[in-house]
Amino acid sequence: MRSVAVTNAKGGVGKSTTAINLAAALVELDQRVLLVDADPSGNAALGYFPRGAPEIGLADALLEGSGLADVAMATEYPGLDVVAPGDRLGNCSDQMGGVQGLGQGREFRIRRLLKGLTGYDVVIFDTSPVLTPLNVAILYAVSEIMIPIDPCVAALAGVRALEDLVRTVSEFRLEFTDAGPLAISGVLITRVDRTLVSKQIEAEVRNYFGPIVHEMVVPASVKFREAYARGMPLIHYDRLSPAASAYRAAAQSFLEGRAAEAPAAALSEAENEDVDPVDSEYREAS
Repeated sequence: MRSVAVTNAKGGVGKSTTAINLAAALVELDQRVLLVDADPSGNAALGYFPRGAPEIGLADALLEGSGLADVAMATEYPGLDVVAPGDRLGNCSDQMGGVQGLGQGREFRIRRLLKGLTGYDVVIFDTSPVLTPLNVAILYAVSEIMIPIDPCVAALAGVRALEDLVRTVSEFRLEFTDAGPLAISGVLITRVDRTLVSKQIEAEVRNYFGPIVHEMVVPASVKFREAYARGMPLIHYDRLSPAASAYRAAAQSFLEGRAAEAPAAALSEAENEDVDPVDSEYREAS
């Protein structure tokens, strides 16, 4: 069973949208998928349950000792289940920052939940943009991460906030667990438009990360909002769109593992190239 966290320290980059559509695309490839919404806002869960995310979810697994399978909800798509955040997930993250309750052994709380999970080929975590103790626990638990990036002026600035954490977690995983290093399964460029700034920053992202950037990009489209309001992944709502094709290609690449072996150390290697994520040309163009 593979586990991946869709994460970026910057908000508004399409993390939930990527998690929703990656999950659906993997199911099309005959994978049984569990999507875990680890963001208290519940955006990923609402993408499948638009009338309201289930009240029971990840928070109950953490606080009550339930298994993820016990709090998973089936969607209308066979092979795809969702774990909602639950009403108390914000409290869980706060508690994990302390020394009592979930604060004891907090780094391994999510890993324990995954160890007892069977019946799925892939588990996808949609994380919040805030670097909380819960997000750290997710990084200790999963085998890889996928980073969605939108081509805005501050695109790589958000990665700077994430890379130190990824590097530190990877080092501790190697030293104190048998989990191995944290790998980057891919970088997906989202919300692309036809502006010069978008094209320039897309090129900068590709230069920064190299071959782990997916070839196809996800273009901005009003269809995302329409699909979300109907509780449908875009790949089903607008099946032949360029965005749907990009998510299907990302899912295929994920399964084939073309980028899955890229270590988190790639972040530090790119950083050593002295790439300025926001140069003056971008500031002027914006």
